[in-house]
Amino acid sequence: MSGRGAGQDGGTAGREPRRRRDPQWTRAVLLDALLELITEGAGEPTRKAVAERAGVSERSAFVHFADREALYVAAAERQAERWRALAEPVAPEWATADKVDALLAQRARMYEVMTPIRRVGLALEPESPGLRQVMARGDAFFRDDLAAMFAPELRQDPEALRPGGLLDAVEAAASWAVWDHLRTRRGLAEEAARSAMRLALRALLSGPTR
Repeated sequence: MSGRGAGQDGGTAGREPRRRRDPQWTRAVLLDALLELITEGAGEPTRKAVAERAGVSERSAFVHFADREALYVAAAERQAERWRALAEPVAPEWATADKVDALLAQRARMYEVMTPIRRVGLALEPESPGLRQVMARGDAFFRDDLAAMFAPELRQDPEALRPGGLLDAVEAAASWAVWDHLRTRRGLAEEAARSAMRLALRALLSGPTR
């Protein structure tokens, strides 16, 4: 479940009470409430906490989702919309160093939004087929983005797309897992984390013929 800032669109605050009979509104405020609570460090919030944050009754809250699985899958999909909105096109014809800088600028924004919610998603993923699918789509989005952005560099390596080849290495070096390690385990500030990832990506993408 791929954030800091999960409630960046205003969360549940300020919504008009007259809309509370609208099922789509209720679903939206419940998903926002769940994402906000996780972002604030609540782990996996209780149904009561989610309903209270959303400003709806606990009973009505879960009429809108078949079960816990459906709730978390819908929340993961909503969260994916948020971090994907931070993606910006990076032209493949740019210089490698410029592409790496642009990539890391946007990935840093995405990863900061994703982090708290992704951690909960990773914990729930083994028992949730729906979450696995949502997270796999997110992983594919990031990999496809790299493959398109660095297509000129990848074409210069005949083995780039083989398992364990250059694309896999670039994907690993640019991954949320590396970002989280640097930010959480190493305690690095955002700029220092970007600097470390920049070194790795430039080294990978700047071979003798690149």
